[in-house]
Amino acid sequence: MITIRNEQLTVKINQLGAELHSIKKAGSFHEYLWQGDPASWNRQAPILFPFVGRLKNNQYYFEGRTYHQTQHGFARDCRFVVVKQFTDEVWLRLTDTASTRLVYPFHFSLTVKYKLAGARLMVSYQVINPDNQPLLYAIGAHPGFNVPFSNDLAFENVDLTVSPAAVYPQIKLVGPYNDLQHPVSLDLSHPHQLSHPDFNEDALILVTNYQPLTVTLSEPSSGHGVHVHLNQTPFVGIWSSYPQTGNFVCVEPWWGIADNLHADGQLIHKNVMHRLTAGQKNSHSFSIEPF
Repeated sequence: MITIRNEQLTVKINQLGAELHSIKKAGSFHEYLWQGDPASWNRQAPILFPFVGRLKNNQYYFEGRTYHQTQHGFARDCRFVVVKQFTDEVWLRLTDTASTRLVYPFHFSLTVKYKLAGARLMVSYQVINPDNQPLLYAIGAHPGFNVPFSNDLAFENVDLTVSPAAVYPQIKLVGPYNDLQHPVSLDLSHPHQLSHPDFNEDALILVTNYQPLTVTLSEPSSGHGVHVHLNQTPFVGIWSSYPQTGNFVCVEPWWGIADNLHADGQLIHKNVMHRLTAGQKNSHSFSIEPF
């Protein structure tokens, strides 16, 4: 387990999946990050790569071949290598192998950077195409936060707010697949009191149109909460398990989305995939600010 710290935060990261394991304020025992529970959701903060969400029939077609891949891709189950480490910062990297190319026929380099800046944990992903052929990918984050933040309170004591407050387009999921063609409206012009049935149709997917915004989970009676600051994401997913409920909520910056209801399975037709030419690189970032 890797630990980074500064005067305000202590954060732990697992090399398996480069997954966040703990977020605490310095000098406090209060844990902000969900610790996992097989009864509801056993993960904590997986990195979604090279796909976000589920593929139709867990497969896709590329250049005449069929490839099989489960929900959210394989990076979350791979061991990353530490390439740089400082007291308040760590870089971890995953590159393609013979095993990854069986399910994803691309050469790639994915570097995950965690850096503490005051009261914020800065998270960035850099994807590089080291090959002379184009690279197609999607990426996303999936951090889960303990809700409620206080042991003596309930899930329903926590509010969801979005800044700027507004009515946002919401993409519905039909089963595990998106219905991009028929967005609905989700009124987040004022704080929304959470309840488990909010997630009876899976994640609430907001269309952000790459505009900066902040999603906040706050507990008014204790003053605890967490801000997730988004920077140029097309979507943010807000999710908790249902009907097997757990005391957590995930705030998920997504640079990708599940297959569409009408997807034909061809990777080159898939919604919201990023394309890197030979030697090109791309970066995606967000930050987490507990309070």
